[in-house]
Amino acid sequence: MVDYVQSAKAGIESVQFIDDLIREYLLFRGFKSTLMSFEEDLEKDQDKGFSAEKIVDELLTMATELRVDDFLEYWKYLTFRFFSHLSPKYHRTTKMFETRIIRLFLVAAVKAGERAQIRRFMDAHGHTLGKQGGDWIPWLGIEYVENPAGRPEFQNFFSDHWYTSLRTALVDFVQTIFPAMAVPRIMLFDKERRKIEALQRRIKLFEEQTSDETRIKAIEATEYETSLVENHIGSVDVVKSPAIKAADTATTAAAVGEPTDIGQTVGIIQTEEPSSMLKISREDIFLEHNSGISLAKFSVTGDLIASYDDESILKIWSPDPLSSTPKMKNELDFTVSAMTWDRKHAHLLYLYDEDGYIHTLNTNSNLLNPHLVAEKRHPWIQAMRASSISSSLLTVCSAKPENTSDLSLRIWDASANKMLATKRLNSKVDTHGVSAALNHNGNLAVLAYNTGFVKLLDTRSFETVARIDTKQQDLCAIEFSMDEDSVMAVTEEGRLTQWSLRKDNQMLAESTLGISTGSGAGTGTGISASTSTSTAVLAELRLDSDRVAFTPDRESIVVAPKDQCLVFNVDSAAMTDATRRHKDLVSCIDFAADKSLSASDDGTIRIAQYRKV
Repeated sequence: MVDYVQSAKAGIESVQFIDDLIREYLLFRGFKSTLMSFEEDLEKDQDKGFSAEKIVDELLTMATELRVDDFLEYWKYLTFRFFSHLSPKYHRTTKMFETRIIRLFLVAAVKAGERAQIRRFMDAHGHTLGKQGGDWIPWLGIEYVENPAGRPEFQNFFSDHWYTSLRTALVDFVQTIFPAMAVPRIMLFDKERRKIEALQRRIKLFEEQTSDETRIKAIEATEYETSLVENHIGSVDVVKSPAIKAADTATTAAAVGEPTDIGQTVGIIQTEEPSSMLKISREDIFLEHNSGISLAKFSVTGDLIASYDDESILKIWSPDPLSSTPKMKNELDFTVSAMTWDRKHAHLLYLYDEDGYIHTLNTNSNLLNPHLVAEKRHPWIQAMRASSISSSLLTVCSAKPENTSDLSLRIWDASANKMLATKRLNSKVDTHGVSAALNHNGNLAVLAYNTGFVKLLDTRSFETVARIDTKQQDLCAIEFSMDEDSVMAVTEEGRLTQWSLRKDNQMLAESTLGISTGSGAGTGTGISASTSTSTAVLAELRLDSDRVAFTPDRESIVVAPKDQCLVFNVDSAAMTDATRRHKDLVSCIDFAADKSLSASDDGTIRIAQYRKV
């Protein structure tokens, strides 16, 4: 499934290249009339060259220019052309965007003073919308409201921020559709060409290795030395180099008659088969550090990894053996408390040290500069998140390391080296942990206190938009849903809940991940806590924000309660797979594209590649 999606994505990205090839071919053959027809069709192309931004801009322009028949017809075309290829679980998201575009038209009509347009639209479609009930009821009479922009039920829809958020979210949604389409073979031409070139480079590399005897002996010596280190820490099965290649987990275990690690940590009974399961297709293990790893993060694309150990060694490296990216090693003279990659400029890495400085590492030049300085009154970093579409950083810091009742929130512009906004939050109740997440454009931040309270804030003003009392102790991780209408919260014991951002304190879903005792979707007999030994084991099987990661599509969640990663389906809470074990506890995990990493106190990092089945 992953191979097909990657092929379709590569084909979509090659549209312009294929169009140029067709032009050249038609000119070469002298088919001038065919070429003219081809150019005319391109000008009328409703797919806009598969550019999500052009499609969305065309659609929103029709709505704001009050061309109601045009945008309804175009939406019908997009539904048939693209949305119909999606899984049924996305039908609700498609309907949500249709609703928002209709409301954009209604708002534009009010602003333009064209209330007659609203009346004609309601005469044709009001009955259908009225059947949906809910929050559509006030909209049916918007033409009779004197000042809708001043009414609380309409006010948000008249803001520029709402329009910008709608456009950005719709562009992201359309971009996710293209890989699900079946594409003709000609569109895979460029992908196959690049694949052949990569294979030719690999063949050349192998030829060089086999023809250079001196190099072979050096590699063999390195393997022997590495195996001594590996045996010393008692890590893994096979060592071939600093990058230790492990074969497919299930295949290897079956071939040698060895039981796999899945389910050995806890007992799992899957009560419901998920519609799609995330399965591990390959695992690699890397020995990059000689001491325990405290932080490790994928770059935005997943091509690079930044890893930091207990000896203040920071490495930037690629898990791909054919990558041309040079490995970087930096011995830092400060202790890193948190780090995150810039999500817009993929070569920038931000490091937060224990003195409150934020350092920027340019991985292209390996230059490190301390740019941003935090307040000395709140030096303890609790969370650092980067915006997906700008160089904005959110930092959440506390006055004391273990007490998060007194927090300082800051938004930094890393490119301009300045702080944009700050907010101090004081809780009347003692809290001892907080996690945070940003939405796709960085305009909304959500904070989850370990006491069970969740706050949604507008990062431009730091005004509180919504409050949720989950009534759950020990919240340790929070994340926005794919459509950003809700948030998903995880407790230290593995309880997963989803909460609406539109209606305060409304729980949408609840399940329990099978990491400890208890019942619920995805949990089974678990581990008995009848002995002191079992109680100690259960104490280890707890999560924190560094050991919880959602997949980009929010369909799966990866957690590491002890020495391996467990993969769960979000909807059913069924465990779909698990990585092989480290020899020590996992310190942090991350997920990017279609792979996860887990870093351990034994100095190793496991990279797992996934596919959907």
